[in-house]
Amino acid sequence: MLTLILVMSLPVSTTALLYARWEYRKRGRLTLLGLLLICAMLTVPNFVLGYSMKYEMPDTLLDYIGVIVGVAGLALCLISMICFSSALKILCLDADKLTLSGPYRWSRNPQYVGWFLFELGFALNDWSWWSLAALLVIATSLYLLVLVEEEHLRGVFGEQYVEFCRKIPRLAGWGCLRI
Repeated sequence: MLTLILVMSLPVSTTALLYARWEYRKRGRLTLLGLLLICAMLTVPNFVLGYSMKYEMPDTLLDYIGVIVGVAGLALCLISMICFSSALKILCLDADKLTLSGPYRWSRNPQYVGWFLFELGFALNDWSWWSLAALLVIATSLYLLVLVEEEHLRGVFGEQYVEFCRKIPRLAGWGCLRI
């Protein structure tokens, strides 16, 4: 079952990314279908984590680290969404202005960094090869989604976004400590 889900996540991710890229180029924004495909892309690998884990209270150091990483990731994701202050912007349906405050001072994509940390926290609680495979699919999908969105944002905001990209790292970092 887990193999099937992982194999299924590849065409789902590919379809979602190609469709999102097409919609951004053709329509300038995502439609409901594009948004649903992106949600499916982010959800399917989670089934691997869900089916491969034993849900128990943390009892090892790695379990506790996983809880801390997961909670921190979820907090970062939620704070980043609040900084957007627009439900349409959160759902990639409106790009009215660049968000430059909060976590966006250190990362161009703090929502995705937070989501990955949340997923990593789950994986650390019950580490397995399945967890690693799911994390690789999630990380790859998120990174490719970032590239699709950056192309769109360069077209929407032009030089302002290019300057933002020069100053702020794609994922995370402060000064020379960029990831």
